[in-house]
Amino acid sequence: MAALKGVGHGAVAFSGGVDSTLLLKAAVDAYDGKASAFFVRSVLQKQGVQERVKQTCTELGCTVRIIDLNPMDWPEFVENNEFRCYYCKKNIYTHLLSLLPAEHFLLDGTNKDDLKHHRPGLRAISELGVKMPLVEAGLTKKDVRTLCRYFNLDVWDLPSESCLATRITPGVPVSTRLLQDVEQSERFLEKKGFIGCRARLDGRSVFIELSQGAGWSLWNDIMRSEVIKFFAKLNYPKVFLELSERPSILNGYS
Repeated sequence: MAALKGVGHGAVAFSGGVDSTLLLKAAVDAYDGKASAFFVRSVLQKQGVQERVKQTCTELGCTVRIIDLNPMDWPEFVENNEFRCYYCKKNIYTHLLSLLPAEHFLLDGTNKDDLKHHRPGLRAISELGVKMPLVEAGLTKKDVRTLCRYFNLDVWDLPSESCLATRITPGVPVSTRLLQDVEQSERFLEKKGFIGCRARLDGRSVFIELSQGAGWSLWNDIMRSEVIKFFAKLNYPKVFLELSERPSILNGYS
C-alpha cells in the first residue's frame, strides 16, 4: 500500500478486527514480510480474540507482541465520562510508542468512515502522531471488507468488536463485573442466533440492540422467555429492546 511506504517502517496496533487485519496485511506486503504487530490484552476484550490474533499473524507471516495492560488502574477511564475512549487510547498508544525503536511509527486501523463519528480516541491518535494509513488511502469500511475478501482474509465478514466498555452507559463507572456481564450477555445472545448484537448495561437494566432484521425473533414467546430468564439470573430484571437496529454487514455494518 502506497500510504504505508510513505510513512516509513512501523508496527501495527492490532486488534484482530477487520480494519487492523487489512492494515497488517498491507504492512506485511509493504515491509517485505518484516512487519510486526502489537496486541494489547486486557479485560476489555472478549474471550477468543487473542487466539484469532495469533492465528492471523501466523497466516500473514508476521510477529506479534502481546502487551498486558489493565485499564481498571486508570481512574479517568473507570469514571466513564465522555472522554473515556480518549484516556484509554492515549494511555495504550503512549505505552506502545515507548516500545518502538527510534524512527519507527505506530500504525492504527482507523478507516475513513470512522472520521464521521464522534470518536474521542481519534484526538489521542492525532496528538501522539500515530499514523492512519487506511484514512490516508481513502478507504471506507465497505472498501476494507471488500479488500479483505479479495485477499481471502477470513475476517472480511466479522462483526465489529469494539471494546466491552462501550456497552456501559456513560456516567456509570466501569467495573470488571459489568464487563463480564456484557460478555456473558452477548455470548448468550449470539448462541441464540443474534450475531453482531449489543447488550448495553447501566447496572440495573439491559438494552438489547440487534442487527437489522433480527428483532422479529424476540417476539417469539419461547425466545423472549429464555432471554428474560437469562438476564434475571444476571440480576437484570428489566430488559429493553432497542427499536433502532444495527445495520447488517451487507448494508455497511461496521
